[in-house]
Amino acid sequence: MSDAVMSLAGDFDLAGRDQWMALVEQVLRGAPFDKKLVHTTYDGIAIQPLYTGADHAGDPSLPGVAPFTRGSRAAGGAWQVRQAHAPATGNEAVLADLDGGVDAIELLVDGSSSVDEIDRLLRGVPDSVPVMLGPGSEAADALVGLWGRRGVTPAEARGGFGADAADPRVGAAVSRSLDYPDVVAAVANGARLADQGASEAQELAGSLAHGVAYLRACEDAGIDLGEAAAKLEFRYAAGVDQFLTMAKLRAARRLWARVTQVCGIEPAVQRQHAVTAGAMMSRRDPWVNLIRTTVACFAAAAGGADAITVSPYDAAIGAPDPLGLRIARNTQLLLREESHIDQVIDPAGGSYYAESLTDALAATAWGLFQELEAGANLTECIEAAHAARSRDVATRRLPLTGISEFPDLDEPEVERPPMKGVPGLRRLAEPFEALRDAADAAPSRPTAFLANLGPMAVHSARAAFAANLLAAGGIGVLGNDGFDTPEEAVAAWAASGSLIAVVCSSDEVYQENAAAAVAALKEAGCGYVLLAGRPDDRWGADGCIYMGCDAIAALRFLHERLGL
Repeated sequence: MSDAVMSLAGDFDLAGRDQWMALVEQVLRGAPFDKKLVHTTYDGIAIQPLYTGADHAGDPSLPGVAPFTRGSRAAGGAWQVRQAHAPATGNEAVLADLDGGVDAIELLVDGSSSVDEIDRLLRGVPDSVPVMLGPGSEAADALVGLWGRRGVTPAEARGGFGADAADPRVGAAVSRSLDYPDVVAAVANGARLADQGASEAQELAGSLAHGVAYLRACEDAGIDLGEAAAKLEFRYAAGVDQFLTMAKLRAARRLWARVTQVCGIEPAVQRQHAVTAGAMMSRRDPWVNLIRTTVACFAAAAGGADAITVSPYDAAIGAPDPLGLRIARNTQLLLREESHIDQVIDPAGGSYYAESLTDALAATAWGLFQELEAGANLTECIEAAHAARSRDVATRRLPLTGISEFPDLDEPEVERPPMKGVPGLRRLAEPFEALRDAADAAPSRPTAFLANLGPMAVHSARAAFAANLLAAGGIGVLGNDGFDTPEEAVAAWAASGSLIAVVCSSDEVYQENAAAAVAALKEAGCGYVLLAGRPDDRWGADGCIYMGCDAIAALRFLHERLGL
């Protein structure tokens, strides 16, 4: 057997960035490189189309070693499958989750919950199962009371008190938790900031600020900072951008290690709990949520989260049903037990893109954290990020499948029992869902007539675009195969009974017939005439719908014209 090493790239000439750029310029044909190929995040971080070793200096640290960018476990290991339950889901659902492979239960209860209420919800749950109270629940007295009732000693107790890390009173919860070796005292809830619209760097900076406030409160209470750091858990949102999620979790560990180092203690491992982002969930076409949460769960696992919670696909509607809960837990189990994501140490490590994005997020978040320490207002920053993201949703630059893109007006309605929502949550789909709700409440489906000019090959692209946009607002379309003359289109509109017409065709046909079609429709009594596309001349139309227009504003105006 030969000892020669086979080089897979040995028969190919080495290519550099300059050669790649030369080929790109041929394709762009003078179009701006940055406009066509570079994407900017809501933190102002430029996402390039190509990354090389020159984009990342390299992180010499190893997994399990400070600053823990590459993970807190040197040998990998399974993350904790943690699923959330409220009284609305019931004890049977809790037991089904545990029988199905869930490792820990998060209780969504508040301070008014009694020992009896929690006991009923956890009836039959082994004492060895960690029970984590949801962030800010203030139900620690009830949980401790339940442990006492069941004879669980402090050394046997598993779970968390869920105290708010930013609450000045958190020192009391930490002092209490010191008697319970395996109980987490508090949560720095970055996911709550993401629910409100925070960008990734804002979520990181805000969670760091909460963590520092927590350490200050513990110091004031006379608690050793090393012990206090070990009693804190960070909660982050995992979204549909898998690379941003992975980079965020990697950057978070690096940042917290730096904070603890500056505080004069050994750089601490950040305990991370990733939850699928509530803002990305939709009530309409909720089955798309299965895809969203799967991507988010994979990203959280690959990013090194210690615990993950996947929301059921129907969580935005109400109390999830058994199918939603089963798929939520199985999403994690398939990734862990069959795909073995947990067996790979830092899957993103070494990727020039992931490493560069981690560096950029860490630097941006640290800069914002310093501004917050100097008195900057995080709420104002979040509002600006939320406004920018909302604009992208409205213009469909940030498309929402099943909501703003490819909505199904005939989808079956999914109903669930009501359940208390997450305070401050602003779901991206809400503006479009409100339009759909208003349209569905009408006595009959509101419609718009498509005045398609020319054969199908000429008008079909813009007709399909118009139908898709209108459906996002709950408005159906009266379609056809096209008309040879404006007069034929007007006659068909008059027979349709619709109050609105949308002229659809190519720019060439618009030059010949758009003005005549628009004028004829208005003369026949059409109350509102739209033109599909963004031509140089509107030819007398009342408005235009086109790629990049404010779809929400256009649909709201149409609702007004339709009396919805």
